[in-house]
Amino acid sequence: MAPPHSRLAGALALLLTVLPLKAAANGRMPGANDVVFDPSDPQHSLLRATFGVLQSFDSGKSWQWLCEQSIGTSGVVADPPIAILSDGTIVVLPPTGGALLSRDAGCSWRHAAPPLSAERGVDLTLDPSDPAHLLVLTSTLDDVDDAGFGTYRNLLIETRDSGRAWRVLASLPTDFEAETVEIAPSDRARIYLSGTASTNPRLGIVLCSEDGGASWTRRTLDLPAGTGSLLISAVDHRLADRLWLRAPGRGDTLGLLPTRLYVSDDKGQSARIIASTRRGMLGFALSPDGTQLAYGGPSDGLYVGPSDGSAELAHVSSSGVRCLRWHESETLYACGTEPTDSFSLGISHDRGASFDTLYALALTCPQACAAGPTAMLCQEAWQPVASFIGASQHMCVASGTGRDLDAGAVSVSGRAGTGGGRSVGAAAAVSGSFGVKASAPDASGCSCQAAGAARVRSCIALSFWLALSTLLCVRHGRRRGSS
Repeated sequence: MAPPHSRLAGALALLLTVLPLKAAANGRMPGANDVVFDPSDPQHSLLRATFGVLQSFDSGKSWQWLCEQSIGTSGVVADPPIAILSDGTIVVLPPTGGALLSRDAGCSWRHAAPPLSAERGVDLTLDPSDPAHLLVLTSTLDDVDDAGFGTYRNLLIETRDSGRAWRVLASLPTDFEAETVEIAPSDRARIYLSGTASTNPRLGIVLCSEDGGASWTRRTLDLPAGTGSLLISAVDHRLADRLWLRAPGRGDTLGLLPTRLYVSDDKGQSARIIASTRRGMLGFALSPDGTQLAYGGPSDGLYVGPSDGSAELAHVSSSGVRCLRWHESETLYACGTEPTDSFSLGISHDRGASFDTLYALALTCPQACAAGPTAMLCQEAWQPVASFIGASQHMCVASGTGRDLDAGAVSVSGRAGTGGGRSVGAAAAVSGSFGVKASAPDASGCSCQAAGAARVRSCIALSFWLALSTLLCVRHGRRRGSS
């Protein structure tokens, strides 16, 4: 008898031959993998997905979709860093380099001015005390020597006026590939950077500045086999010397490789392992008081416990975690994995023991924008995306946003305290009815009640991608087991 993974591969191959399946343009299973909140408008949040970006202007009651073509991620496996600044400006670091900025809720985008425009942005972080102040970390391959080792142009670039002007804050050493940046919430002059040595990806590097980027102290961390990246997950809200770091598999965007979680109490000079996952640790969150942390991944579920590692962290949920945010003291957000989870973004008020659905794929609606490049690109992309994820045109028209995509204008809720609406377009750019009726997800996790074959294709497509991810995990496990 053929082994189980061979039989699964055969079944998937058969599915591919009989179904016109279409994933996101980058080929990944549809889902969400990060959520960020507007520092000035509590009703506005952004959800990064494998098929674009979703926005809510009503505290998660409805979600509006912007296509990946509009932010430069179509056709590539990339999860671009994203942020919302104090005036509502959205900043995205596309894999093509530079930065994209939108000041009209994503309906139009422009490239950031030099010196950021020519660099490859890898991470960004808001100043906790001033959300108009954004740091962008860039790491651009500059040269490759005869031995095949790269030299990187590593820069820390900042804006202090919500993206209107940019300047280089620090030119960094060139012998490592930079990956993450964080500002200590209790000391805005304390900045941490992380990455790995260009000659040895298992040598982690932490740079620490205590004077706002004028000078840096370098520390190293030996990483275990099977890793190759070093990410700063958080800096303690009260103790600027304490930080948490993750060591995942290099380039493991699917979350297939084990990850170690470290804590350092001395600015990165030393670190100890406090947790690990069998597969990818795609989510990490620190409670606002700094005493608790949460971590998890698609295969390992969710763990919560003391942030200092003084006790074992408890497994509280089997959700397929793809992101975590601890927004308020008892409010934990998690990106789940549909269809095994009922949500792509859930909210928990009991530290992860249970989640309410805040967003599911079938609740996606296209954002209506005035005629322009974004409207044109997203109009073309909407129908295949909607068909694949089971989204409903009729549900969008009936939603609380008041958008009739066949007829007219859209005005979404304004910024807190402004007394007015944020206009995102004079006319809807996406129109037409696609013959899909929305309903709550059923027991299988499929949520579109499309007529006939459309529902079958959507549900089988989602099941296909889940099975494919499982197959990859099985085959990867066999390779590691035989190495």
